[in-house]
Amino acid sequence: MLWTTFFLALLVAAGAAAYVLWPMLTRTAPAVPLEDDRLTELISRKDSALVAIKDLEFDHQVGKLSDEDYTRFDARLRQQAIAYLQQIDKLVPQSQEMDISLEAEIARLRKTRKATVAVNGNGASALAVKPAAKSIEQSTEEEATARFCTNCGQALSLQHKFCAQCGTAV
Repeated sequence: MLWTTFFLALLVAAGAAAYVLWPMLTRTAPAVPLEDDRLTELISRKDSALVAIKDLEFDHQVGKLSDEDYTRFDARLRQQAIAYLQQIDKLVPQSQEMDISLEAEIARLRKTRKATVAVNGNGASALAVKPAAKSIEQSTEEEATARFCTNCGQALSLQHKFCAQCGTAV
């Protein structure tokens, strides 16, 4: 009985050691997610410029900076922030076009259908799914502007800020 326990403990320890050491022994590099580095860098620079403006305003209110130093530094920081915002605006339309085409493709793949709720005689509601009868032009326009909840997949209107089904912020 003692040898069986010892053998099982040794087997579990060997399995744990193999599990821990296996990633170090393999030669493949882990997959790195690709992001738009330029846009990410511009957003971080804009955020740091805005934080610097707030810090500058606080230092001026506390009395650490004179009025002339405050106006000079404030103008420079605001110009930098505006320049970053303009560069971001140049990049974002490309991202928005990609987002719109991606949402249209997702809506096409899901084959979005309109759901209607019908109430039967005893007061219980039943969900009936009917395919939308629309022209091809109308459906492609709606698919291009269609939005869905990232949590539950419920179709959302453009004015919704929260999902009506699960309450997730959109």
